[in-house]
Amino acid sequence: MNPLVRLMKLLRPQLPLMLLGTFLSIITVMANIGLLAVSGWFITIMAIAGLSGVTANYFTPAAIIRFLAIVRTAGRYAERLLTHKATFNTLAALRYYFYTRLEPLLPYYRVNFKSSDILARLQQDIDELDNFYLRVLLPTLVAIFTIPLVGWGVSFISSDLALVIVAALLIVGFVLPLLILLLSKKRAQQQAKLSSELKIELVDGMASMRELLVYQIAEQYQQTINKISTHYHRSELHLHRLHALATALTFLAINATVFASLYLLVPQVHAGNLQPEFVASAALMILVCFETVINMPLACQILPKVHDSAARLFDIIDKPIPDVGGDTLVTAGAVKFNHLTFCYPDGQDQVLNDIELTIEQGKKVAVIGASGAGKSTLVNLLMGFWPVQASGITINDIDLNQLNTESLREHIALMSQNSHLFHATIGDNLRLANPQVTEAQMRDVCETVGLIDFIDELEDGFKTWLGETGSGLSGGQKQRLCLAQVLLRNAQVIILDEPTKGLDRRSERTVIHNLFEQLEQSQQSLLLITHKPLMLQRMDKIIVMDEGRIVAEGSHKTLMETNDYYRTLLNYF
Repeated sequence: MNPLVRLMKLLRPQLPLMLLGTFLSIITVMANIGLLAVSGWFITIMAIAGLSGVTANYFTPAAIIRFLAIVRTAGRYAERLLTHKATFNTLAALRYYFYTRLEPLLPYYRVNFKSSDILARLQQDIDELDNFYLRVLLPTLVAIFTIPLVGWGVSFISSDLALVIVAALLIVGFVLPLLILLLSKKRAQQQAKLSSELKIELVDGMASMRELLVYQIAEQYQQTINKISTHYHRSELHLHRLHALATALTFLAINATVFASLYLLVPQVHAGNLQPEFVASAALMILVCFETVINMPLACQILPKVHDSAARLFDIIDKPIPDVGGDTLVTAGAVKFNHLTFCYPDGQDQVLNDIELTIEQGKKVAVIGASGAGKSTLVNLLMGFWPVQASGITINDIDLNQLNTESLREHIALMSQNSHLFHATIGDNLRLANPQVTEAQMRDVCETVGLIDFIDELEDGFKTWLGETGSGLSGGQKQRLCLAQVLLRNAQVIILDEPTKGLDRRSERTVIHNLFEQLEQSQQSLLLITHKPLMLQRMDKIIVMDEGRIVAEGSHKTLMETNDYYRTLLNYF
């Protein structure tokens, strides 16, 4: 389906406001045309009456002028109010619509999208869509409805003049914009693409500025930005020149139409077929009637950008969502991987092969392996991020595919290596895990992870603001705050991926001791990904993975005595 047609369907809730705004815009334009026409006629009549010494009706045309002036002023205010309200409502609705459809897709397609690309589409492309009604649809509808009305009104003065004006309006309103559209379409698409690329590069560059400086490649990055910016501004300059050309041709057409009207009307006045006051009325009316089509060239320039922005957004949300999850609520019990085999839809090689693993309720199991062994995939499947084979994973003997996704993620708490901290207070970041948590509970959990002394030293305590991605905290403090978030979830199964990364040996011992003590008291199950011997020594079972297979399992002591690969992994990391 055409992206613009789909966009029109999304605008349907705002249709009453849009139609009313369009109606008021038409009324305002026609009142403005009528005001100038009557004013020209009235001024001419008064001049003739003054020079010839005859009487003229002053009150009726004066009343009409006042009425039309009031209609124009009130109509313009109401039209701007309604059309902009419809535009802002549309913008809010579009952001909500696209986010709610993008959010379920990210667990499955996250590897295919850059964060900066998603940001560019959600921000820049949606901002472009708000031009659709105000700068494309509205002026087009106004032109379509007012051109026949103008022609009908002018026909009372001269049918020939009506044909000339309608022809000029059609040329300026449709022929010229279509010509501009053909000339600008390629450049507009190029500009939209370059704008997206520029935003992606800028976001990625700001996020990796430290690495760019450390590896002394900031200059090459700057050259890349300059190159994209140069191409972008060249495209923008080309579009501005086309817009300037369209504006110049529009004013040329307006003046040519005025001269054509004089050429047609003056002979009729000499012949006595037309009253002279209608000449001034027609001239002023022509000058203002082009207001109905003056924005059409710009509308045709914006239309390709709106089309491409809509196409890019729909391209994301049209991706199929894997059929994951059912209606059954999760209950506490053993987590079992039953001869699980898995490969990603866009890949051919098996990422996991015949995984047989059981995590009994309240037990602690570690998974160790080199990069690419399948550890993260194992976690992603348990979290329900990808569909698995029937009975491939069960919780309390219930197939994962039958479990409600939201219930599953309430039952399982995950701390990944890339856990995110928001630009908010420490307390707000903790409340994301549990909105009902009290400050006393926050203090307890921060004491468990060894963070409470640091927080007490802060002037604002839990009300201290963190920068973006937790800036203001050290790497180890970020890890401990993320671990505190997980513990506040009160989930039955906790998954931790290198939870003590960035901690010194003393802090690591304290955190491990407190963590395992709490797990034993709460009887929570633990699935741990780590290569730290301090943690592995306290696990009930350790699984060793290599190339998607389980190659060994046992306790830390047993594996150290019997498995060379396990010892190699620990020595390597």
